[in-house]
Amino acid sequence: MTAVNSGQGGVFFLYGYGGTGKTFHWKTLAAAIRSKGQIVLTVASSGIASLLLPSGRTTHSRFAIPLNLDEFSTCNIKQNTPLAELIIRPKLIVWDEAPMVNKHCIEALDGTMRCKIWSNRN
Repeated sequence: MTAVNSGQGGVFFLYGYGGTGKTFHWKTLAAAIRSKGQIVLTVASSGIASLLLPSGRTTHSRFAIPLNLDEFSTCNIKQNTPLAELIIRPKLIVWDEAPMVNKHCIEALDGTMRCKIWSNRN
């Protein structure tokens, strides 16, 4: 919550076996932030896991990640579109099961946010 409230950002990894409360943690954190009227995007690497998250979507669906990836791939998100605006506004993005995807998925989103979406922002 400190990283969210201060606006400093960060990347955090939550690890635990099934049944240890990871989904509960994400739901509680998302509810706390949303209760302040702020935006939280909850995504998961699989469709089943996305159903467990509030307003959850798959990462491929939410971020328009291409199915055939390589080290040069980027997401199919155009600047100044509703999707681009949605992705730059959240206070928190929860990506459940991130280690389960090919590293090029994460790199595609990172590259998209660095080059395409943020390039016209202050």
